[in-house]
Amino acid sequence: MGKIYVASVTAFNERNQLDSLEQEKLFERNIQEGADGFFIGGSSAEFSLLSFKERIASLELASQYAPRTELIAHIGDLGTEAAIAYAQEAKRLGYTKISAVPPIYFGYSPSEIFGYFEEIANAVELPVIYYNIPMNTHVEIDLTNPEWQAFLESGVVSGIKHTEHNLFLAERIHEINRSIQIYGGLEQNMLGFKGMGIQSFIGSTFNFMLPHYREIDRLFEAGENESALLLQNKANNIMSTIWESGLFPSIKYILSCQGNKVGAARKPFKELDQQTKNRIDDSLMKNLFKGEQ
Repeated sequence: MGKIYVASVTAFNERNQLDSLEQEKLFERNIQEGADGFFIGGSSAEFSLLSFKERIASLELASQYAPRTELIAHIGDLGTEAAIAYAQEAKRLGYTKISAVPPIYFGYSPSEIFGYFEEIANAVELPVIYYNIPMNTHVEIDLTNPEWQAFLESGVVSGIKHTEHNLFLAERIHEINRSIQIYGGLEQNMLGFKGMGIQSFIGSTFNFMLPHYREIDRLFEAGENESALLLQNKANNIMSTIWESGLFPSIKYILSCQGNKVGAARKPFKELDQQTKNRIDDSLMKNLFKGEQ
C-alpha cells in the first residue's frame, strides 16, 4: 500500500488568527482516516500568507503528533537565511524531514538555486525534499542541463515532491539517482504514479477526501484496476471543479461543510460565491466515495 501524507491546511478563527483547536481536530480526523503523515507549512497551509511567528507556531502545534505519525516541515522561503531559520526550528521541534520550494521572484540561476539547498542541508543535516511546483515557482527541472544532473546526483536532496503533471520527468529523475524518493504531488495522477512504482503521495485534497484515495490505493493493489480507475475519475471530477473554483478556498469550504471549521483562505484569495459553492456541493454529491464497494 502507498503512503499518503496530508498537505495540511491552516485553520483560522473568525478573527483570522491561527485556531489550534480546529487544527488539532483536523489532524485527529485525518489520522483516524489513515493518514501516514502530514506535510506542514506548504502551499495548502498558505505559508506565504503567514508571518514568521505563525509559521513557527504551526510547526510547533503539529510537532506534538510526531510520536504518532510522520511529519515533514516545509521551510521554503524567499531567502536562504529565513529558510535556514525555519529549518533549525523544525529540527528543534523534532522533525526528521524538511522540504523547500526553490527561491522565487528574482529568477535565480541554477547554481544559485542549488546553493540555497546546499546551505539548508548543511545547516541542519536533515533529509531535504525538493518541492517541485513549477506552476507556482516558474522553476523547471531541466534534465538536459548538466548542472541539474549533477545537483540531483549529489545527494543534497533526498526526495522530490513532484507537483506537476509530467510523470516522465519523475521517472527520469529517479533514473538519474535511485536513492531519491519521489512523492506524487498531484493526487489526480495517483494511478499514473503508482503504475510507475511511486508509492508516496502528498496532497491537499487528502484533507477532506482521504478515504476516497485510500480506496483507490487498495483497489489498485488488489488488482481491481477498472474499479480503481473509476474512483480516480471521480476524484478528478472533484479536482476539476475545485481547481476551477479556487483550490484552497474550495478545500476550506468543503472542510467547513464537513464539520472542520478551518475558516476562509486569507486574502487576496476571494470568498466563494453561492453559485460556486453549489457547483462544488453537486460535484461532491456525485463523485465522493462514501464507503460502498
